[in-house]
Amino acid sequence: MASQRKIPSNTKNKSTSTSDTNSYELSRVMLSMNTLRKEGAFCDVTLVVQGKRFLAHKVILAAASQFFRLLFSTNMMESGKDEVPLREISPDIVQLVIGFIYTAQVSVNNSNMEALLYAADYFHIDPMKNVCVDFIKRQIAATNCLDIAALAERANCPGLKTRAESVLRHNFALVCRTKKFLQLDVTELTRLLRQERLVVCGEEEIYTAALRWLKYDLSSRKPYRVEVLSCVYFPLISKSFLLKTVQAEPLILDSLECVKMLLEGFRYHLLSPQDRLSLGAINRPRQLNSSNRIAVFKTSRLSSCCFFKPKDNSWTEVRCSLEPRQGGVAVFWDREVYILGGSSCSGPTMRMDCYNVNLDFCYSKLRMLSPRSNLAACSSQGKIYTSGGTAQSEEGLTALDLFESYDIRSESWQVETSMLTPRCQHRSVDANGLIYVCGGRSSDGRVLNNCEVYNPTTKEWTEMCAMREARKEHGLVVVGNRIFAIGGSGPDGGLRSVEYFEIGSSTWCSATPMPRPLHTVKCAAVGDVIYVLAESSMSMRLMNTLEYHVKNDRWVLNAKAKPLPFEDCLICAVRK
Repeated sequence: MASQRKIPSNTKNKSTSTSDTNSYELSRVMLSMNTLRKEGAFCDVTLVVQGKRFLAHKVILAAASQFFRLLFSTNMMESGKDEVPLREISPDIVQLVIGFIYTAQVSVNNSNMEALLYAADYFHIDPMKNVCVDFIKRQIAATNCLDIAALAERANCPGLKTRAESVLRHNFALVCRTKKFLQLDVTELTRLLRQERLVVCGEEEIYTAALRWLKYDLSSRKPYRVEVLSCVYFPLISKSFLLKTVQAEPLILDSLECVKMLLEGFRYHLLSPQDRLSLGAINRPRQLNSSNRIAVFKTSRLSSCCFFKPKDNSWTEVRCSLEPRQGGVAVFWDREVYILGGSSCSGPTMRMDCYNVNLDFCYSKLRMLSPRSNLAACSSQGKIYTSGGTAQSEEGLTALDLFESYDIRSESWQVETSMLTPRCQHRSVDANGLIYVCGGRSSDGRVLNNCEVYNPTTKEWTEMCAMREARKEHGLVVVGNRIFAIGGSGPDGGLRSVEYFEIGSSTWCSATPMPRPLHTVKCAAVGDVIYVLAESSMSMRLMNTLEYHVKNDRWVLNAKAKPLPFEDCLICAVRK
């Protein structure tokens, strides 16, 4: 694979004709000089490389290269000689360098890119160096990023090194399986393993990579095991992995210092969630591989949470201790799912529980300011905004116009401006920093189609255009610049209809309806696909996951992904 580039001229925009003329004249002159060089005419210096001789003009070499300028203009012994020996660079590469100096063109390929980069750095020819760097950047992969990072260090290319290290961090799982990784010296290895920005699926990957490096040459590397394994955050390794894998490793067991690291990991899992959070840095995972998933929490019983991964249609079940409730809401922000409100056997609750996706544990947070169920919530710019819902009154359950915010950083609640319309069983989303509230049910039982939008900066509500159909218990998600309302219950029962609001427009537009009516829709968007994972109609539950592809305006029945067998759940998209 070859890349031939001509360095663009750096002419200023005085006038198009002048610039074009200057470029043409300069190109014509340099072509003439190159022809004279090839003919040996007017050449005043000969570069001698391993017995091969290259004729050239001193003034041309000096104009293009700081190396030659200093060589020919100082009191160095070569400055007055007609022949200059070059010992650091091979003849083939010197020929390419001279060709670039005269023509601003060079053919870079996988075979010569390293030698050309060294030559460009050695002779101080920055335009040629930039051509090499651009080519090498396009070749960076997990299999060679360690070599290229080392090359960039030796050739003084900080931009190339940054790019190679970025590929390394984002592909650590592949990099640690390469031979180059196993051949790192202990200093290079520990510098790499200590990076907090490594993108991994879990700390288990760091431990496994460290052990693989040690065992590659165990006899000579065993003395370094404490230094190497101290780079691993043992408290962030799962308890099952500590028990089944780490605890059985001989390299760990026959070292007192390594056993202490193992015990530190076990001790962490015995701490309460609040005590874990107080540990600070050790509680922060590395940059975990951010795969989009959808979290589904069953609310009618304890210890049930599943994650759906759209990439491979897989379900993963985890245990989480949540208080059973109905009519709550789940919101994701910065690695944590916040579960708010709902009703227990004693009525609406003020509870707010939190599930840390990365560390896999639940704990309670500061309660809401008032108990309510059937509310809506969304996150925006570090805050969670809760709207409406139902609360107990003398007349029974009453729809609320209450609107509150929870500041995640300061862990404090604040009452915001009340909504224009009291409502429950509605939905809310954040789009471009504004909070959109759509549909729901009023206190007198009417199903609503009206919508309103809240500006957190001005703390004002504005009425926006109504949906085409009144709906409650519907799905409401943002994809791109559109808000989609999906299914739900209308005045006459379950709805098939789907509609969207283009942000900045003044009306809702119809989209392709669902295959059948669904009076309760639990859905989330990942990319440009909306996944309906938990839903029901009046007569039966759908037995396959539904997907709505926004780009094609098309519904697909995904037979590969099994749906959840229950309706009573909370759902939100998360990143891990």
